[in-house]
Amino acid sequence: MSSSELGNDWSDVLLTEGAEPTITYRSGLVVYEESLTQGRLVGRGWNASGYVNFYDGRLNPAEHATPQAFWLEVDGQLLAWDWEWQGLEEVATEAHTRHMVVSLRHLVRPVTAKVHTRLDGTPILTRWLEVTNTGTQPAALSSVASWSGVLQKTSRWRLLMGGGDAPLYSIGYFANSHWGNEGDFQWFDLPQAGYRVDGRYRRDRHRHPMVVVRNNATGEHFIWQLAWTGGYSFEFDLDADAGTMDQAARLAFRAGPDAPAPLRIIAPGETIATPEVHLGAAFGDLDTVIQAMHDHLRKSVFMPQPRGRGGWVESGIGPEIEITSDQVIHAIDAAAEFGAEVFFIDASWYAKPGGNWWSTVGDWREDRERFPEGLASFRKRVHEKGMLWGLWMDAERIGNESGVCKEHPDWLAAGYDGQRNLGGLLDLTNPDVARWMEGTIARVIEEYGLEFFRLDHNTHPGPGLQTRRDGFVENGYFRYYEALYGIYDRLRRRFPDVIFENCAGGGGRTDIGLVRHFSHTWVTDWQIAPRSFAITNGMTMALPPEYVDRLIGGQSGHTTAEFEFQTRLLLFVRPTIGFPKPMGSNWNPALLERLKHAVGLYKDFVRPFMSTGRIYHHTPCVPNPEPRGWGVLELASHDRTRAICGLFQLAAPTEPEYVLRLRGLDRSRRYRVMFDNSGQTAEIEGMVLMQQGLTVRLEGALTSELLVIEGV
Repeated sequence: MSSSELGNDWSDVLLTEGAEPTITYRSGLVVYEESLTQGRLVGRGWNASGYVNFYDGRLNPAEHATPQAFWLEVDGQLLAWDWEWQGLEEVATEAHTRHMVVSLRHLVRPVTAKVHTRLDGTPILTRWLEVTNTGTQPAALSSVASWSGVLQKTSRWRLLMGGGDAPLYSIGYFANSHWGNEGDFQWFDLPQAGYRVDGRYRRDRHRHPMVVVRNNATGEHFIWQLAWTGGYSFEFDLDADAGTMDQAARLAFRAGPDAPAPLRIIAPGETIATPEVHLGAAFGDLDTVIQAMHDHLRKSVFMPQPRGRGGWVESGIGPEIEITSDQVIHAIDAAAEFGAEVFFIDASWYAKPGGNWWSTVGDWREDRERFPEGLASFRKRVHEKGMLWGLWMDAERIGNESGVCKEHPDWLAAGYDGQRNLGGLLDLTNPDVARWMEGTIARVIEEYGLEFFRLDHNTHPGPGLQTRRDGFVENGYFRYYEALYGIYDRLRRRFPDVIFENCAGGGGRTDIGLVRHFSHTWVTDWQIAPRSFAITNGMTMALPPEYVDRLIGGQSGHTTAEFEFQTRLLLFVRPTIGFPKPMGSNWNPALLERLKHAVGLYKDFVRPFMSTGRIYHHTPCVPNPEPRGWGVLELASHDRTRAICGLFQLAAPTEPEYVLRLRGLDRSRRYRVMFDNSGQTAEIEGMVLMQQGLTVRLEGALTSELLVIEGV
């Protein structure tokens, strides 16, 4: 049992009162402490082995330049000092969590802060702030980091590293921020300097906001995720100069939203909440801390799945072709034949034949020229085939040829140049516009009887939309996503049986701030091997596999790799299958047989354990954009009774054999192993599978093998 699985139902909070109130947060085997010291709330250190540093080991804030536990700038002033303790209280919550709130009052500025910390028994803690303007004038939130401070002090680190130039810390994150390159997880040396990882403002939007830091001397892995869909930044500052008196290295950090200031204007008497930072630590390998994060997300962040489960097999028809009634009927019948459970019509269901689906979004009415009998007949046929019915919407955008855009041009968001040219983005900072969008989604769900709703987001505001408020040019990210999160909270409550799928021109908004409001999320529009493996590999680090969507049959994914390579990659996530055969053609019986085999394997063997399973990344860092060599993924049930393992030869193979040592099994059990390429089986001891291993041989590029493993 890994350290991430130990004590994951236990948490505790200890307050030591006195001149310097000190709070000790314990969750699983993680301990984090902070205190109000000389008017500053400061971090006092982390321990990932369960110990409280109550008599030694606490960080001395005087030794560090930025020890404060949050970063708050109001009207251009950094509010790091001059805080007064107002108390610690516990908020009633679910049985498996504890929610603690530290209340502070600033002695100079008319501001109060409530520091929220949620513990759920996993090694991951959740932190956010509530900031209240208690003054009589608007206050400009210039900069904020929901969590900051000193992460760690490592004494004698050069001796621990054995001298030389080896780096004390490695930092891992998704190196590429651009479309079609999601999930590109790579390790880098953390320099003795400042270092920052950005997205959606200083960098493009297709980088998931997650960072892992590994102490190469003492073994801890720290992991962050920021629950925020706007611009963001993770900042680190490593002070490890050789000339320090105590020969120690000090690592400080901060994490929070990033955009041109001010981020938010806070009205007199108004309270705003900052984005959540999810931060924790564990000893072990990378997958240990990844699995800890997955446990945390499943347990305390994501909403319950509609209809009692997730992982639906989807199929649909999209604008890759000119959609007609005959094409839709053909696609419905084909989807039912291979075993799909959800069928949807993607972009253009509202557009005239031959029209531009891109520029007419916003007029969300079925087009009777395209579909003379309307959508109801398709819904009926989908139900007759035993599937659920859905539609696509790019709900936050209106095209320049749409009627709503012509009627309400003022509803378009403006950029910093004052032009309303952000790809048709709606200004959700305007409450009237937000109400219209929410009402329109609700109308489409009700009018067309949707059981599945697919959101897209085909624009990106870069630095952000801007509004003029109280004499300030306010960045719109903060207010925009406050509105958007509220919209989907209410829609999920209003339509509890509807499956809500998130997409953003591929993986542009996979952060847990948005995904928590949805059933699952599209992580990329790049389905083409071998990069498709790298994307799946990385994005199943960021999110539990049942929340990760992948596709075959569409977006050119069929143009490379053997058929099994494509289908097997979908077994590790939630599958969508489209365009299996042209209209008017017969099935290729071999292709249909293999497709049904893959769908059946997913439904009957993998899906029952996926939502609680453990995913293991045997090859966590594969070179992008087009990876070479071997790629290996393993998905095992939590009770270690069954597993699958996919081995993929990527581009330009040089090693035809791979020695596989499985990780998610029980050494004391015996297993039946089915080699899917041949259908042959063998019974093998768990000890052999995990210690000695199996040799798998694949010679050709873009080929694969699948092992299906079950205890006997």
